[in-house]
Amino acid sequence: MKKLLRYILSSWKAFLVLVLVVPLLAYTVVNWLENKYSPLPYKGYNDTWVSKKNAIALMPFSFSDQQHQVYGSGAIKGKITVANFFFSSCPTICPDMFRHIKKVSTAYANTDDVRFISFTVDPERDTPEKLAVYGKLNGIDPCQWKLLTGDKKELYRLARKGFYITATEGDGGPEDFIHSDRLVLMDKDQFIRGYYDGTSDKDIQLLINDIKKLEND
Repeated sequence: MKKLLRYILSSWKAFLVLVLVVPLLAYTVVNWLENKYSPLPYKGYNDTWVSKKNAIALMPFSFSDQQHQVYGSGAIKGKITVANFFFSSCPTICPDMFRHIKKVSTAYANTDDVRFISFTVDPERDTPEKLAVYGKLNGIDPCQWKLLTGDKKELYRLARKGFYITATEGDGGPEDFIHSDRLVLMDKDQFIRGYYDGTSDKDIQLLINDIKKLEND
């Protein structure tokens, strides 16, 4: 009788383990496969996901880089691009964000398919000369990673209407200021395919993985 009771109890324990563990294992595997192999969606207006048919390509731009050279949207045509907005005197978010971007740029240092662009939101102070110094301090390869400056109104228009990194409106005037930790991932056709927290280790690893997806797309 005791043996029978022990058998019944052990059988119920095994059943409960199967009921609890198998669905969790299945969910984990499916989630891993989706994250690794599922195609990236497209980004549209107002932070919405859309079909490729309704996706909006980046508007043209042209600014000066840290080497005092003109650099525009044509230079990243056919390249996977990671973009962000910053200012060199930022004491908080920007240094952390740049450390994380550096991790991504290092992961793709040996490929010509990936580019990085950082637009200043403080162009009056962030001249090409100052950006060159900032780039050297942060170990930035100017062939892979461009720091761009130019007309404030055009920079802010691009941030709001091109990359949609903020929902606030503004005219790029003296009192207007944008401060965002968002990183933007664009594919080779300059469609936005993802947004990431530039200060999050988890999001940075996701970004590294998503770039690989676009490389294999």
